Amino acid sequence: MTEPTKPAAWGAPVPAGEPKKAWSGRKTAIAAMVAVLIAAGGGAAIWAGTAANGAEQGQGGMMGGPGGGRMIFGPDGGMPRDALHGDFVVSDGKGGYRTERLQTGEITEISATSISLTSKDGYQQVYTIDSSTRKTGDPKTGETVTVTAKVAGNTATATTIGQAGQNQRGQNGGPRPGY
Repeated sequence: MTEPTKPAAWGAPVPAGEPKKAWSGRKTAIAAMVAVLIAAGGGAAIWAGTAANGAEQGQGGMMGGPGGGRMIFGPDGGMPRDALHGDFVVSDGKGGYRTERLQTGEITEISATSISLTSKDGYQQVYTIDSSTRKTGDPKTGETVTVTAKVAGNTATATTIGQAGQNQRGQNGGPRPGY
């Protein structure tokens, strides 16, 4: 009768005379295929999640922000897509900073030198228009537009006037006007 063998302690070398058990080529190939399928499935899930996000965002490089908010990202940074109005501080590119204003609203008056907007929440602002103001199309009274402006004291000078929801700062990858 043979004596039962004791199991080897974890990490102990394999006793001499016993062959090491190795995976066959077939098992290795199957394991590699499973790993590829898992990676492909994960990639597909990520793609599906981001593609659905992209479809609802359209063009313009928008991404979900904290709390489900939406941001429009361009060459100069980001701003909330659904913002009605607000001021923000940006670098002036010369080591300093400047204040800019964003407003989306209905044009209540427009002339060669100024534009007046009223946002959905009732906020009203008059912006100066000068030779460096860029316009998308031919804005008219009653249309909803987004204005981005430089703010100096009590004066807000429109740098861009465009379709509501467009990224007005640095639009089309070009430099911001007047800087």
